[in-house]
Parts: sequence; structure tokens; C-alpha cells
Amino acid sequence: MSAFKNTAPVIWLLISMAVFIGGMNMLLNVKLAWNIIITSISIMLVVVGMMYLFAIFLKKDESKFKELGIGFLCFFGGVFTYLNPQYLKVPFSFAIGMLGIIIGCFVLLSSIKLKIDGASWVWTLLVALVYIGLGINMAFLTTSGRIFGIIFGIYLIFFAINIFGDALVSLMKHNDGAKKAKKHIRVTLPLVFAAFLPMRMLKKVNELVEEEPDALLLLEDHTLERTTDMEIFIHTKEGLIPGMGHVDASIGENVYSYGNYDDSTWKLGGFLADGVLVELPKAEHVKQALKVEKKILMGYGLALTPEQKKGVQDQLDKLLSQVLPWESKAEQADKGEIEGDPKKFEDVSSQLYNDAKANFYKFQQGNEFKTYYALGTNCVKLVDTLVGKTGIDLIKVNGIITPGAYLDYLDRLYDRGDSIVVSRTLYQDIENNQEKNAAISPA
Repeated sequence: MSAFKNTAPVIWLLISMAVFIGGMNMLLNVKLAWNIIITSISIMLVVVGMMYLFAIFLKKDESKFKELGIGFLCFFGGVFTYLNPQYLKVPFSFAIGMLGIIIGCFVLLSSIKLKIDGASWVWTLLVALVYIGLGINMAFLTTSGRIFGIIFGIYLIFFAINIFGDALVSLMKHNDGAKKAKKHIRVTLPLVFAAFLPMRMLKKVNELVEEEPDALLLLEDHTLERTTDMEIFIHTKEGLIPGMGHVDASIGENVYSYGNYDDSTWKLGGFLADGVLVELPKAEHVKQALKVEKKILMGYGLALTPEQKKGVQDQLDKLLSQVLPWESKAEQADKGEIEGDPKKFEDVSSQLYNDAKANFYKFQQGNEFKTYYALGTNCVKLVDTLVGKTGIDLIKVNGIITPGAYLDYLDRLYDRGDSIVVSRTLYQDIENNQEKNAAISPA
């Protein structure tokens, strides 16, 4: 078996070379690259259409009109796209340009928030202006797709370097130079794809619950012999916004979570709010998330070196030195500071206090986490700040990061088998799912 030990890294090296060639092609020959993209999209649509049309013959009792409509739409859409590529190129450039403008506006809002909080903001402003400028150029000023070709080509090149670095670290496990170089290069899936990965995870789990509910407590773990020093949790549940996910991390016996837990300061439905850091016991955190909030959690265990553990602890101590205690409504009622039964308050912070005796903190002026911002200083940003010393530092490259991007990255590190991510545990309320399935099952 040892002869095949490095087969996977070699394959990924080849894939990285192919992606790199594709990126260079986008940069140097945009017309050819567009032809390849349009042909690929056309073929994909035709194949999907044929699959839907063939599926009609496999259905017996259900309506076939949906499959027939989607099948014909995809099939003829693919043929039309191949014969008339000009009708795809302009709308495609416009859509990508508008996406860039929207992302740029969100990043611009983040820079304004940082300035108000007294934190560093100039670099964020420059990133916002680049997004908006390129977006306007692509959406309104050019139709040749040249700008898109350059941007996508550069993205593919960096993505190829990213894959190459992962494979190189796998082949050179004991080379500290390779590992240090890899720490500074990290490119993830595009934002619009990564954001929905927690929903996909939830869908897969729900399908497994229906098939085999007793087998969901623990996913496969080929490195159980290694001790984990901290764990990163990815949360998800039913619904569009909750389905996007949440991220927090356990260090020692406590979990640290960041969010808009003070609903009295919410603006735009909680999109902006006072940033609140929550500290609570790990066991109570898992129980509360599963039983009360009805979530599922995917936990990724990290095995850290002494230097990495010190870096994480130092970062945590630095954050805790810049906070002030804050009390939820339930805690205030419990101490007699306000009237009411502590158990009657139903806001999230009060639930966490009642169920887990959580401690809450708010950040002081001058700290970037003073104000919570859903697409900037969010839960992922705080976890990334804590674990950045371990090499998991996505935000340096991406600017906006989502729980889905973390899920994708941690999954890839775990599957690699030789990274600091040494365990992957699925926490699921099995008893609740069994009761739910029994309730909907026919008698």
C-alpha cells in the first residue's frame, strides 16, 4: 500500500497544472477561452436536458410535465446558446459586473463601519473601490468580456497555486518552508457558491436521517488517535438565512461565539448591531444548539503544535482584554436589575443565559468587532482571527468570507489526511429526528 501513498497529491498537482493553463489561457486568449466556456455550458445544458427527458420513462405514477418542461428548456437552451453565443456573453458580463458592484457596496459599508468603530479601514475602502470600479466596467462599459477574462484568469491562476500548495505540503510533510509558504496563499470557492454549502450539508443530513437515523452521531474519522486541541463548529438549520450557517470555536472547555446577540441594537433586521462575544461551556453549547435551536453542527477538531496553541491563546487573551461585561435581559432580571421572570425572556441571549449560564461581552471603541456586520465583522471573522496563527486564515485573500467557505476549506483539509484538521464530527439530535420521522410516517 505504501507505493500508492502519494498518488492523491500527484493527481492534485496535475489538476493544479490544468487549472493554471486554463487561467493563462483566459489571460492571453480571451476569445478562445470564451468559446470554451460557452461550448462547455451548451454541452452541460444539453446533457442535463437529456437526463430530465430520460427520467420521464423512469417515473410511473407521478406527473411528468415538470421533467418534460425542464428537459426541453435545458436541451433547446443548450442548442440555442451554442448557435448564438453572443446572447450569453453580454448578459453574463452584465450579471458578473452587477455582482461585483453589489459586493463592492457591502465592502464599502464595512469600511464605513470600521471607521466609525475606530478600527483600521483604509485597505477595506480600497478593496471596495476596486470591486465597484471593475463591476461598473464589466456591466456598462465593455461588451467583449476582456475584463472578465482577465479577472477570471487571475482567479484560476491563484486557485491553481492554492491546489499546488496543498499537494506540495502533502508530498513534503516535514518541510517547514513549504508549510510557511502555504500559510500565505489561500483562495476559496467564489462567494455565491460557498454561501450555500451549509444548506447542502443540511439537505444531505436530512436525507440520511430518513434512510438510517441511528448512524448519524459520528462521521468517519481516520485520525482518532490524535488529540484535538480546539474545535471549530459550523451550524446550520432550516430556512434561508439560518441555512447560511454560523461559526464558532471551542478552546479548552469553553466555546466562543460572536454575533448580534443584543437585539435592542439591531439595524436592518440584525444586519448591523452591537457586536457581542459569548463564552459558554462546550457541552452546554452543543446541547443548546441541538435541543433548543434545532440545529445540526459539524465539528472540526484541530491538533495544534505548542507554538500554534500559544498563538491561539494569545489572540484570545488579546480579544478578552478589549471587552466589557454585558448582561442579557434574563441575567438582569435574575439579579433584580429589571422586573420580570428570567425564564420568560425569549431572546437568544436570554436563552443562552438560562440554558447554559453564558457570559456576554461587548467590545470597546477602537476594536473592529465593536459593531457586528453580517458581511464583514461577523462570526467567521472572529473565529478566523482566533485561529489565524494555525494557518487557517481565509479572510486575508477574500475580504468577505462565509460559513460555507469555512466548511469547504475545513472539509478539504480533513480529507487531505495530513493537515491540522484531524477529526470531523456530526452533532445531530437523533432522538428528535426519530420522533419527527415517526410523526410523518404512514401508519
